[in-house]
Order: sequence, then C-alpha cells, then structure tokens
Amino acid sequence: MSFIEQRVRNIKAMNATLKEYQHPASGARHIHLETDDPEMVFLVAFPTVPDKSDGRAHILEHLALCGSARYPVRDPFFSMLRRSTATYMNAMTYPDRTVYPFASTSDADFFNLLGVYLDAAFFPRLDYLDFLQEGWRHTLEEGKLGYGGVVFNEMKGAFADPMRALAQGMDTVLFSGTTYEVESGGDPLHIPSLGHQDLIEFHASHYHPSQAIFMTSGRIDPARVQEVINEHVLNKLDGFAPRRMPELASYWDRPREQQLHLPSPTARQDEHGIQLAWLLEESSDAFAYYSAHLLESGLVGDSSAPLMQAMESAGYGRPSAFNGLDSGHRQMVFHLGMEGLTMEQTTLARNRIWEALERTAEEGVPQEVLQAALRNLRFHQREIQGGHLPYGMRKLLQALPFEMAGGDVMAAFDSEPAFERLEAEIRDPAFFTSMVRRLLEAPTLLTTTTIPDARYFEARQEIENQRLAERERALTMEERERIAADAATLLARQRQPANNALLPRIRPEDVSPAPRPLYALPQADGTRLALAIASNGVCYGRVVYDLSALPASDWPWLDLYAALLPDLGVGDRDFAAAAAWRQQLAPTFAVDLDAQERVAPEGESPALLIRLSFASKNVREEAQGIAALLSESVRAPRFDEDERISFLIDSIVQNQAQSIAEHGDQYAAITAELPLSPRKRFQNAVEGVDALRFYADLAQNIESEEGLAEISRQLEALHQRILACPVRIIGAGEGEDGRRLAEAIDVPGADGFATRHGATAQADTPSLAQVALVAPAQVNHCFASWPTVRLGHPDAPTLAVLANLLTNGVLHQALREEGGAYGGRARYSPQSGVLTMLSYRDPRLAGTYRDFERAIDWVLETPLQREHIEEAIIGVIGELDRPQTPFHEAMQSWQMQLLGVTKEIRQAFRQGVLNCTEEALKMVARAYLKDRMPSRAAFAGNAEQDLAGLQPLDLLALVPQQHEE
Repeated sequence: MSFIEQRVRNIKAMNATLKEYQHPASGARHIHLETDDPEMVFLVAFPTVPDKSDGRAHILEHLALCGSARYPVRDPFFSMLRRSTATYMNAMTYPDRTVYPFASTSDADFFNLLGVYLDAAFFPRLDYLDFLQEGWRHTLEEGKLGYGGVVFNEMKGAFADPMRALAQGMDTVLFSGTTYEVESGGDPLHIPSLGHQDLIEFHASHYHPSQAIFMTSGRIDPARVQEVINEHVLNKLDGFAPRRMPELASYWDRPREQQLHLPSPTARQDEHGIQLAWLLEESSDAFAYYSAHLLESGLVGDSSAPLMQAMESAGYGRPSAFNGLDSGHRQMVFHLGMEGLTMEQTTLARNRIWEALERTAEEGVPQEVLQAALRNLRFHQREIQGGHLPYGMRKLLQALPFEMAGGDVMAAFDSEPAFERLEAEIRDPAFFTSMVRRLLEAPTLLTTTTIPDARYFEARQEIENQRLAERERALTMEERERIAADAATLLARQRQPANNALLPRIRPEDVSPAPRPLYALPQADGTRLALAIASNGVCYGRVVYDLSALPASDWPWLDLYAALLPDLGVGDRDFAAAAAWRQQLAPTFAVDLDAQERVAPEGESPALLIRLSFASKNVREEAQGIAALLSESVRAPRFDEDERISFLIDSIVQNQAQSIAEHGDQYAAITAELPLSPRKRFQNAVEGVDALRFYADLAQNIESEEGLAEISRQLEALHQRILACPVRIIGAGEGEDGRRLAEAIDVPGADGFATRHGATAQADTPSLAQVALVAPAQVNHCFASWPTVRLGHPDAPTLAVLANLLTNGVLHQALREEGGAYGGRARYSPQSGVLTMLSYRDPRLAGTYRDFERAIDWVLETPLQREHIEEAIIGVIGELDRPQTPFHEAMQSWQMQLLGVTKEIRQAFRQGVLNCTEEALKMVARAYLKDRMPSRAAFAGNAEQDLAGLQPLDLLALVPQQHEE
C-alpha cells in the first residue's frame, strides 16, 4: 500500500513547497519540504518516552547503529561515515524522541544511506556485545570491579554542565509523572540498572512504522523515497498502534519550592542562584508558541527589557543563563532567575524579579519592542541559516516537535497566519500585560534555590564506588568468570577486521577530480565589496578590520573589546537605550574576532591574519537599519560606563569558572597545539589557559576605581588603534541589495586593505607542551600534536588522508570501542601544519597516550588495504565538498583569497588526496610522527587517575583552591 498525499502548501517565506503524506495501513507519516537546496535531507524519528533514568532511549540509539539484519557488520554507521560523501550523518536522543538524520548532495549516496538508515532503525541486531560496548558493562581491572561503556562515560562528561543539572532538577519537579521527569540520556548512577532485554523490549514497543515520522527536504522526488520505505520497511512490518506521546504534566494548585545542588569547581559564597519556572501551554500550539516568544523578548530580550534591567541593575548577582523560554518539551516552560548570589541575596533577588514583573504587568512595554520581536520571528523564518546543521535539516528538526505532539506541522513551517494574528493582538497593550499578569497569578510556579557544590563529582563518585564495592563483595566466582569471559569475547570481536563488503560505498573515481566551484568574487570598489547572492530576501552587512599589525599584547584586550562592545552604550545612548536602539534597527548585531594563517612559501613562517568583524543582518526591506547600526556602533561605542563594564567582566569571569569542566577539551586542545601554531598562540590568549589568567587579573582590577578606569582607558585606546587599521566594508544580498548596503555603511577606515596580508608570525616556539590541566570532573580529554607541513606542501594531502586512516584503522576502535571514550580520532590542520590525535570524554589517560603511539606503529607495520585507503580519501573529499549557505559560500571565497588559497593550491591538494597511496602514507607517518615527541596536553578531570604514567607531564590547576562553606 502506498503513501497518500494529504496536503500541499506553498510557503512563500521559504520559497518552498510542503507536502504531507500518510501510509493508511500503518499510520506512518512522511513530510517533504521541496526546495532548490542541493543538499538532500532525510530523517526518521520515533517518540521515545522512557520512565527510568537508565538511558535506555540513548543506548538504543547507539545500538541501532551497530549492525542490522541486512547489514550485519560491526559498525555500519561509522563505516558509512568513511564510505559516503554525506554532508551530515548523526543520531540524536531528545527527552521525548529519537531522530536518525543524514544529508547528501549525491543522489547515489543519498539512497545508499537511506537503505542503511532504514535497516538500522527498524531491524537492528541489538547484539549483547554491542550493549556491553555502547551501553555499560562491569570491568575487572587487576581484580577490582568497575564500569565501562561509551554512553556511561559520555554521560559522565555531560553531567559536568551545571545548566544540565539545573534543567533536569527543575524538570523532575515540574514534569513529575511524565517522561521528562527522568534523564533521557541516562544518569551514570542509574545506567547500570538497565538490562539487555529491557533494551530489546523498548525497541519493540517504540520503533514501529505506526510510530515513525519520515521527513525529507531538497531536490528529491518523495515518491522515490516512499518506494524505498515500502520495500525496506512497510512491506515487512505490519500492525497499527496509536502514536505514543509524552504525558502532559499536571498543573498545580499552589507554587512549590526546592533547593538544588549544582557542580562548582570553587563553591564560593557568591555562587548561589534563584530560578523561577512556570509551566505554560503546549508547544505545538503555534499561537501560544509565538506569543511566548514575544513574552520572552518583552521581558528579557535585551538590556532595555524591564526584567533584564531589574536584574542587571541590582548591584549584586547577574541574570541567569537560563532566562527565557524553553520550548523543548511538550509543554513550554518560562524561566526567570539570577545567579552569582550569596544565599542571603537569593531572597532579595526573588523579590526584585517579582516586583519588576508586577510593574511590567501595570506598565507594559513599548509597542515597538513587540513589533521588533515579531519582525525577528519573520526574519528567522526567511533566513537561510548556516552552521553545523544543513539548512533543510534545521528546518525539519524545528518542525518535528509539532508533528510529534499532534500539532499542525504546516504551522511549524508556515507561521505567517500566527504572525498576522499576533500583529493584530499587539496593537492592544493589554495583550502583553495580560501575559505577564498570568505569570504572576499562575499556581504552577517552581522556585529553585541553587547551591554550589565543590564535592558534586566527588559525592557522585563515592556513591558509584560504594555500589561497586557492595557488588564486588557479593560477586561469586562464576560471576567473575562471566565478566572476564564477556570482556575477552568483546575484545576479540572489537579486534576482528571489519568486513564491510555488504555496505554500499562511494569510491574515489565516483567523485569529481575538480574542487568544488567557489563563489566568483566581484571586483571591490575601494574598501567596499558587494556580493550578489540568492539570500531569500535577507541582507548581510559586515565591517571587517585587519588587525594583523597589532602586537600580541593586544590580543586578550581585543577579545575583551569584542565581548563587551555589543552590550555597551553608543554615542549619547547608555547601554540600555543602545540595546533598544539596536533591536529596532536589526535582529542581530555581533562583534567577532578571528585569526587565520596565510599560505606561506616552504621554510617561511606564515603570516597571521587577524580580523575583527562588526556584523548585522535583516530583511531587505529594512536594510538601511543594518547600515545605521553598523555605522554608529563602529564610530561611537562608549567605554565610559564603568559600572556596566565591571558587571560584564564579572559575568564573563564567573561563566568561565563555572564552565571549565565542560570546556576541558578546548583548553587541552589549545595547550597542546600552541607551541606549533601561531593561530593557537592567538587562541590561547583569547580563549585558552592564558585567557583564564587575563580575566582573573581583570576581576581583581574591577574591584578598585583606579583599576576600572585603567580598563576603560585601555579599551578606548584600543578602539582608536582599531579604527586606524585597514577596513573592508561588505554588503551582501539579492541583486543590487549588497551594493546599496555597502555604500550606505559609513565608518572610519584606511586604504590598502587589499594589499595588507597580515603580520609575519613569530617563529615557532621550540619547547613542546607536556601538561596535565587539572580540574574537578569525571572524565578526561587527551591531546597529542605533531608539527608537520602546511597547505601548499606536497605532503599536506597525504597527511589529511593519514589522519582519517588513523581514526578509522586504530583510534576509533582503541579509544571508543575498547577504551570507552565518547570520541577518539586524529585530525590534520593544513593551515597550521599540525596533526593531532585526541580523545573526548575519556575514562583513561596513560592508556590513551599509549594507543596514540600504537596507531603510528600500525600504519608503519601493517599492510594497508586499498579499500581502507579509499575510505580515508572519501572522508577527506566529503569535508572539502560540504556545501554552505549562499552567504557563507561567498564569505569563504573571500577568505580563501585573503589567505592565499588559490585555485591551483586547491586543485593540487584534491589531486594529492585522490591519488594517495600506501607508500606515501607510510612515508609521511615515518617522516613526521615516528620517534618524534609530540606536544601533549590532557584535561585530567578524573581524580582517580594515576598521573604517574604520564610523566613528564607538568600539573597545572585550572581552578583555585576549593572553598567549602
């Protein structure tokens, strides 16, 4: 039986057509978004509503990709990553759904992946050994009982985020009795309660065609997709069951309160917080959904919003990172809160928030604020967004919750009817004030007082150790033998050569020998560059200063400048008035700092190109707002608002301190590579360990009037130096929109941007890093980096293939499958000339570094199969050919021109990749890696790890001594 078309709608704002289909027998749904996007996108989603925090939905997601009936190979998902030119492959577990998405620009590749994904989702093997590898297992190391497993260690790393702990702690109360009460990813303290049979039963009850939602987008015939779905799934599985849906939480008859401990590396007295959370309507109600977005904009949208003003001007604490609307569950939640408080201040903060709500319920907000918020909603529907997710994928994932919760999926894609209704409603001031009044009167309000806990990880580890000790005492000899036998069987299977012959693949001869065409840059008009792009009616403006000539001592100050400027005053407007002014002119304003290394002749140090960009975007009808916003923001930022600067710096410092464990991989990566790369030395100054020291010094300086005055003076002097640097003004849009916008932007600048290519970087630092960065956490991140050669050298393409081969041949198996790390791979940076091996959320330290060394020996001592080399080649080509949005395509072309990446260099690199041989791979491994000491840095968060095996690594504490109250 075929799918039946139910509805078709043209979506003008997206220049797309939406088609809705249903399979009558099973109830399976297919939503297709027809666009001209070259990326073809597919996903299949299932409602997954666990009632325990044992991670069953998350572990099932992992196991589904570990082999299926048609493809009974050990690891088809990771195998297809290197046998495909997919632009995106993943699987995600949300609190109430699991999604399996991919995207490709190749028709053949798309249908290869479609077959693999369908079989994985509906007919997985769910093998017991895969359960031990991906979920959890008991281990016996020198006779001592422990835990292993990829998801187990992944979630240990995830719990490092205080915001995750806060969100789950509030959900447990607000959504009591529903699936949102439990930790969908799995709590490591509960994961070991999950049995293999539990997982099999969960799949049988949740992964059925009657529960499935298929979604596609791009230039693909939906009938062809439906034929494959029929053949591979619907003709083999019958039956019908009502769609599973997450339960609705009950509304209360009176507010409730709780206290919640959050992880903190320092647990200072001023790290408490107060959070108010209201349960709102269902998120699938389009009008309620967008009304809640207007409520968010009106109350906390920027520094001029009444609740944000009240929190920022309190003289203590700062607004919570959680403020605003959370629409991720079936019912929305609205948050207001403050953090950085003493326990005594939590009551003051709650009262201040409540009083500000009461004033707003009486006075409302200016109508232009709501009109700007509505404009922003329309803008985001029209914008072709870039980033990690393909544009079509982003749109499908945004619409999926509407469909999953029984809402009108058409309204998720075409929101104009809801916008038109809101446009009429906001003309009456009572519309907004009534929403605020409903918050004040709502009984379903949870007030959470957060308490910093320096022993958070230690306490969890103590519970884990106690349970292991109890279990170990109760172990029989037969159980010990079974654990040992399971470990040996699993290890033997992990070390068997993968037989991927059943899996389809794209071969090097199937891809174009020519590089992906770049956007053809027009001739610049002086300092102005106009880009004509297919932007769906959106205009982009940028003012880019070349700061390459500024000294390294300015680098951390540049980061501070970029971080503060969007939140300071402009001209005669203070910061609050400036925030309202910016919001009226455009949906976005950002200041970004970046550094890249130019291509340099062999033997010469590369020039470091440092750029500061002022950026904004808006619909073409309001492009003049972009010009006004950029022109005045560049000309007249205010650095005389000492109290505001002090507040912003303090917020940055506190956020850094709280997120050290979460960003441990970032600090380790930068530390390992900074002796080898000018760009990494820059990154260390602005977001690495040196940046932590810089901001710690600033935190001391803002304590005195003299210190604060000196910061303001430094920023003003830096601003003047920036304005004296070469500038490029960029306008982008459809037709002549970009040219008109570029001409309208009026900023101070200098000639000669096109001829300034960056200052010559200082010589590479000879001493390699050997550092263990120590901070409280439950997992580690390990990095080892080797200096090699840069883009333009004949060995560069071979090194790129080698990194893929090391990942596929050794590191994925050794670090993830055997070692239990969430991720492990090698990467090569052609611009920096650095090859790095790394692990992420890793329970090990010394063993991981031994595996790095073993990977090198494997390449040199093992005959390399041509198929594996070709898979590594395809992995590199897939990255090279990844499409971008029209605006980012144009900007990438401009960036390559600045960096000296010519068409000839791109062609030579691609040819080198496609022609890579076993002999060349062994040659570069021997020349650049074998018997060469790497630069090593590890984020050592696992307190039980013995660092002795990592000598001669120096220990460096990332947080000050902990304080307990």
